[in-house]
Amino acid sequence: LELGVNYIDTAHGYNDGWSEQMVGRAAKQFGRDKVFLATKNPMHDDTADGWWRRMEQSLERLDTDYIDFYKIVHSLGWESWERFSKPGGPIDAMKRAQEQGLFSHCVYSTHDSPENVMKLVDEGVFEGMLIQYNLLDRRYEDAIAHAHESGMGVEIMGPVGGGRLGAASEKLQGLIQAASTPELALRFVLANPSVTIAFSGMNSIEMVEENCATASREEALSADELEAIATALIENQKLAELYCTGCNYCM
Repeated sequence: LELGVNYIDTAHGYNDGWSEQMVGRAAKQFGRDKVFLATKNPMHDDTADGWWRRMEQSLERLDTDYIDFYKIVHSLGWESWERFSKPGGPIDAMKRAQEQGLFSHCVYSTHDSPENVMKLVDEGVFEGMLIQYNLLDRRYEDAIAHAHESGMGVEIMGPVGGGRLGAASEKLQGLIQAASTPELALRFVLANPSVTIAFSGMNSIEMVEENCATASREEALSADELEAIATALIENQKLAELYCTGCNYCM
């Protein structure tokens, strides 16, 4: 926050709820109006009451009256959206919550297929989406562009590949003038004109300072640099087939 970051993303299930509590405590310390808070509602059931109860738990843990960017379903897919959007289901609770000002912007996170992500965009319900995109996983590029063209904000998870791009790579760093592989990874994501914001997990103050310095750079990657990176990545295409990002969140 001191370095200018003003958007913090968490979720109902992270660290068994402790993440929301820590984020809420920090936001209150620095001033709620200075921080945009985002969290996610896990779809443990298909009921409006269940969805509302989980939202209230998040508000209580965050110690706030409202959520700025609410992922109405954590890891939304087309199949779960069909259940969520049935009359009398969670969608009714969602609409009521937004009308009451309990959250400002309707967003979702997803790991569904690119085709289904496109379908979710075309529903015209959402103001933004959170999706994975990085040097090793570019399968959502068309969906990201489509969401942007539809007027949605695009949030990126895993810009450093869940830590997989955190290790030094002379081959990748040699493609452009980058001090580290994480710097290159973040610059690659932020160079995409359809990307609004990137969420990078950080484990130390040094990582925070490096990421903030990278995000503060005004110059984007050039067309030649992007082409060089794309050519090198073709040689490592099999890496993109790995679903696991190595983040260990599930552990």
